[in-house]
Amino acid sequence: MKRLLNLVLIFTGVNCFGQINYKAFFEEGSPCYRACETAYRDTRGSRSGVQGARESQMKYDSAIALCPTFADFYYAKAIPYLKRGEFWKWRPLIDKAVEYDTIGYIGYRGETRFMFMRDYRGAIADIELLKTKVDEIGSIYSGDYHLNCILAFSYQGVGDTLKAIEILRRHVLSDNRGFYDYYHLGVMLFRTQQVDDAEDALLRQIEVYPFADVFYYLALIHKLRSNKQEFEKNIEKAFEYYQNEITLRGLYSYMDYPDKIYLKQIENLIYK
Repeated sequence: MKRLLNLVLIFTGVNCFGQINYKAFFEEGSPCYRACETAYRDTRGSRSGVQGARESQMKYDSAIALCPTFADFYYAKAIPYLKRGEFWKWRPLIDKAVEYDTIGYIGYRGETRFMFMRDYRGAIADIELLKTKVDEIGSIYSGDYHLNCILAFSYQGVGDTLKAIEILRRHVLSDNRGFYDYYHLGVMLFRTQQVDDAEDALLRQIEVYPFADVFYYLALIHKLRSNKQEFEKNIEKAFEYYQNEITLRGLYSYMDYPDKIYLKQIENLIYK
């Protein structure tokens, strides 16, 4: 439950841990109990309640000094650095969180290494390690992707697209399939010249959830086949969906998700 809470609330700008019942974790009056009181007290309206403010960071420093092995404090202090792109400050803190609660935070570190830094090898190492420790590795903070997808993207990033396809083929057959998974499988298959299989995956994506990017790749497939009518139909749909803002985008739209298509690409294909 603690890990799920962390992943859901990471970028909301509120204190993720305000609802954690630390009284169930630690004996009243113990250093860690007092540390939680310091970190999680309601400080709305003050600078210590503003995520990333100097007073807020000092609050976590005080908590860490009292209870240096509680992973959540390091995680909470690390979040503002990640948001600001100060990864060199984020990394040692999140490493501490992983050290003290590996199962709770190594998946998060892996997803973040991919999503923010495109650190493919680091993401693979973290997620593969998590797979050795738990039966179900779970999803990323927003819920848009299962960690299996992040693992597949990372293998693709290091050049092992066939392994990435293998991971996604298995994943789309599971109960954990997400909104975009067939699309990414289709793109990978298209890039490895498995055009018929790519079309099948993209058509399955439309059954799950259609968006502009899917129609763009279907248009590319029909262009390869010199099927003008189907090409025009799909590229027009890609343009229409894009204009209506039905595109590959996540909960936090400032982040570029893998295989995202932009309006310029659609226009280039229309007028080429």
